[in-house]
Amino acid sequence: MLYKVFSPMLEDEFIVKAKNSSQAKRKACRLWGVSPSDPWHGISTMQARKLTAKEVEEYERKWGGDIG
Repeated sequence: MLYKVFSPMLEDEFIVKAKNSSQAKRKACRLWGVSPSDPWHGISTMQARKLTAKEVEEYERKWGGDIG
């Protein structure tokens, strides 16, 4: 499943393949170089939501194929 993770503190978003929203947030932390337990930038401040089928289709059309 694809998730969109948004960090209001970093003012950035990331689309990632993950099993659930917690895993998606942890992957985003790794990408951004942030500790997941950081009280200001970690997973407690992030929002993750599953992309709809239409959003997945648009993403694949825009970026070409399935996300690994």
